[in-house]
Amino acid sequence: MLLKQVVTMEVIQWTSLWNKYKDEFEKEKSMVGGSLGDKAGEDLKLRIIEHNILVVSKYYSRITLKRLAELLCLSIEEAEKHLSEMVVSKALIAKIDRPSGIVCFQVSKDSNEILNSWAVNLEKLLDLVEKSCHQIHKETMVHKAALRP
Repeated sequence: MLLKQVVTMEVIQWTSLWNKYKDEFEKEKSMVGGSLGDKAGEDLKLRIIEHNILVVSKYYSRITLKRLAELLCLSIEEAEKHLSEMVVSKALIAKIDRPSGIVCFQVSKDSNEILNSWAVNLEKLLDLVEKSCHQIHKETMVHKAALRP
């Protein structure tokens, strides 16, 4: 059941998940080598938070930090910290507008897409330059014709 929840692209409510599986983590402590129970619980929480951030990034292009924190069952500061760590590790691409409290998720572009967009922009720029030169030349010819008797 836990694996199915993690594999599906849906937000997992940490509090309800932890309440459901907390007893099993407590049982692990009594087993040999069970001192990793707390560490395993923290690791699970971290993985669920990362999973939830990835899910949110798939469904939203923009979201407020407050709403993101609600979905992650975290404080705004903790949500921002986890999101920043994922951006730094290149797990996803996002920009945080801290004054307005908005997170913008972006789809990663490959180098060909970036170069193609630059080529289109350059083509538009060169068209504008050509039209401007044409207009300047036209104005010059009109003024020369107007000066002749």
